[in-house]
This record gives sequence, structure tokens and C-alpha cells, in this order.
Amino acid sequence: MYESLLCLPYFQGMSKDDITAILDKVTFEFKKFSDGEIVYATGEKCEKFSILTRGELSTASLSPDNTYSITEIIPAPFAIEPQSMFGYDTTYKSTYTAKGECTILEIEKKYLFSEFTHHNIFTINFLNLISHNTQKQRHAIWNYTPTSIEGRIIRFISMRCNNLKGVKRVYIKMEKLATILCETRLNVSKALNNMQNQKLLELHRKEIVVPSMEALIKAPQLITGATAE
Repeated sequence: MYESLLCLPYFQGMSKDDITAILDKVTFEFKKFSDGEIVYATGEKCEKFSILTRGELSTASLSPDNTYSITEIIPAPFAIEPQSMFGYDTTYKSTYTAKGECTILEIEKKYLFSEFTHHNIFTINFLNLISHNTQKQRHAIWNYTPTSIEGRIIRFISMRCNNLKGVKRVYIKMEKLATILCETRLNVSKALNNMQNQKLLELHRKEIVVPSMEALIKAPQLITGATAE
């Protein structure tokens, strides 16, 4: 368990003794889930600092208008939406389902203030991560928009992912994607087929599969290329 926690950015720089001192004073619970079992659902209250310590989760994020969604596979260790514990909306923004057997460590939110923040390293890490996410979102809004349709497709997917690694599945109709990109359905279809020919994604009915998000975002020739006719 200690090794899993120390791999998380929230605990970077802390020693095993530091984490032991914290866990000796807090109430925590290990929960085991079977394959296909929902761990947390979209809209459910986020009242605990939850960490995936073993196994994998499948996470599904649905658009506000319920017209498209993105699913990802996230391996342990992973802190599950710690930012959702605070702010005006303290509910989970995605649904998390066990992929195989997995274990979740849950810690009551109140202990973040009574114990965790007594350790300056944890406090600094926590604030830095929240600040980084906020700055990243602002940068994405003001950042240069790719001119090619392929580049805009990459941007569309990457901005909606929890992380930029692994397999992604985007469930969306071609017409909807074309509307979001302000393009014709034909142009979007050409761009997607071009990316499929380069083995960057796979096309299925109402589904786009990205085998490797790392490979997709490392395709600079697609980001600034000419827009399809």
C-alpha cells in the first residue's frame, strides 16, 4: 500500500514514516470491487479522498447534453477526482467501473484538514496539482486552435480525457462531431479515415477507438496540416 501511495503525486516527497504517521491517526477503509461493479457514479456525492490501490478502473465521461461520451482505462495507483471534494459542485463528474477485481482506499475528507495538511509537503503537492489543472484548462482555452481537421479531432479528444495515456473510446455520431468542429460530415469522415490509415485510431459504428493516446498526441503533422477540402 505504501508503495502505491508514494507513486501518487499527492505524496511525492513524503517518506514512508510520514504516511505511516498519517494512517495511524485516520480512519480509512479498503473496499474490493468485482469486474463490472460500479465504484462511483456520475452525480454521486464526492465526500472521501479515494485512491485506486490495486487493479484498473473503466471511467466513462458523458457530455452535458448526453449526446457523446468517452471511456478510458485507468490503472492503479490513481486518486479518483480529489478536486470534486471541494467547490460549488461536489459530485463525481464521471462514472467509475471496476475492470477486473480492484481495491479502493477511502479516507474521510475531514482528515485532509485534521491530519494531512499538517504535513507541508502534502499541502503543497495538493495545491500545486489543483493549480496545475486550473492553469491547464485556461491554457487550453487560449491556446492556438489547430487548422487541420485531424488536429482539431485530436484536441477534441485530448481535452476530454482524464489522462493522456492508454486506450480511449469515443462514442459519438459523425454528425455530432462535425457540428462540434464546425465542419461538414464529409470532411470529418475524410480526416478520420486519414487517421485510421495512419493507424492512429480505429473507426466503428458511432465509435472511435484510440489504441494509444500517447501516439495520437505525438502526431504533429496532423495538428497544423491543411484543412480537408
